[in-house]
Amino acid sequence: MTSPHRIASIFRPLLNGLLGAALISTSLCASAEAGSWQENVASGGFSKVHIYTPDSRSAIGDGRALLILLHGCVQPIDNYLNANLEAAANEFGMVIAVPDAEHKAGYNCWAYWEDNRDRENGDYRLLIQLAQALAAEEARDIDPAQIYIAGLSSGATFAHTAGCLAPDVFAGVAVSAGPSIGTSPAGALGNCEVADVARRCADYAGSYKEHFSTQVFAVAHGSEDTVVDPCYLEQNAEGMAELYGVARLPGSDTLREGDASAELVTWQQGRVGMLTLNGVGHSWSGGTGATGQHIDDAGVNLARQLAQFFRQHNRRTTANHDT
Repeated sequence: MTSPHRIASIFRPLLNGLLGAALISTSLCASAEAGSWQENVASGGFSKVHIYTPDSRSAIGDGRALLILLHGCVQPIDNYLNANLEAAANEFGMVIAVPDAEHKAGYNCWAYWEDNRDRENGDYRLLIQLAQALAAEEARDIDPAQIYIAGLSSGATFAHTAGCLAPDVFAGVAVSAGPSIGTSPAGALGNCEVADVARRCADYAGSYKEHFSTQVFAVAHGSEDTVVDPCYLEQNAEGMAELYGVARLPGSDTLREGDASAELVTWQQGRVGMLTLNGVGHSWSGGTGATGQHIDDAGVNLARQLAQFFRQHNRRTTANHDT
């Protein structure tokens, strides 16, 4: 396990860009309210989770989708209250839950580099419990076939690892500006560590690996990111494509939202999508009007693009029968 002093020296450069975000006053609501945020909810073993439940339902499957979104290092979950997440939730009938890491390791990071990568340990266990707890609430009306996990930076790598540990729970995984699974914290800051993503992910899954046959994966990276090496964009996409056994399709598509754009490359059956977020730095791309430290308003609304990708390519509902 990396020592606290080593973690501090590695992640100190992130502090300059992340500290200073104002905290938003929060309140606890005991029951689900459609079309509104519930703040600081205790659920699944997490002490604090912000949850948005829309009025709408998913256009596929039976009920609403669920996206669990993990914050980055030194990033309060309150920042995501102003990240345009509710716009994606309303359009796609998706509950969005943003948990605060319970077992932080250095500057509010999700400790993806620690050697407790097991679905029964730490925050990996809590993420599975959170998905199951929310899906069990009748008022949420969540379809178990439409449960997804995503994250930014350290949260991205932690979400990716969780998706590998529990492919039976997570129908889709999305990572933004995250180092590859199994890499060290030193690989997060301008150093590209080579990783056998396909092998590591399969090893993490163990007896659950059969569920990869119906999982989908998306990876995004800002074109202006100077913190995490962009090499991880292709390494993560190619690794998961190898695991799923799908080939890259030729060409790319340009996705546009107003003046913002992103370049999308896909693999067979839409199993893997790779997004370059034009004009975005080391931040969650929230789209026009998004505010907060490491919440970028220059790019497309990533939550919306992911919701659309998952709805189009989900392989666990009766809506999609790609061959």
